[in-house]
Amino acid sequence: MKNVEGNKFFERAKLKATSLIENNQRLKQLFDNSKEKLSEIDVSTVSSSKLVIRLKVFLRMVKAYAKGSYRDIETKNILLMLAALIYFVTPLDLVPDFIPITGLLDDFTVVLWVYNKLQEEIDKFIAWEEGFENA
Repeated sequence: MKNVEGNKFFERAKLKATSLIENNQRLKQLFDNSKEKLSEIDVSTVSSSKLVIRLKVFLRMVKAYAKGSYRDIETKNILLMLAALIYFVTPLDLVPDFIPITGLLDDFTVVLWVYNKLQEEIDKFIAWEEGFENA
């Protein structure tokens, strides 16, 4: 997954993420676009279901951060998650999404890379979420 760091489309997504984080209207648009694209994914395959699960965690985490209810994460890590979401919703990236099967493969690679990179942060968030729900 080292090639994610050199992916020019992901680098562009990271730049877009920095301008997006303080703009609630654009964040909402990203959430809506992500949810819409998620609903179109066939989760009958294992890899697709893993992608959906990870993206849903990203959405919940970024939403909690944007609302101010969860801030126990560095801004650079939220920006990585936003970049992964931007990459996911952008139809023209390294492998265009209109190409059957392989179109989501690069999206999955980016999401998985960010998820693995931030695994400890995500685990802390999920524990926070579970504690919040049980309170």
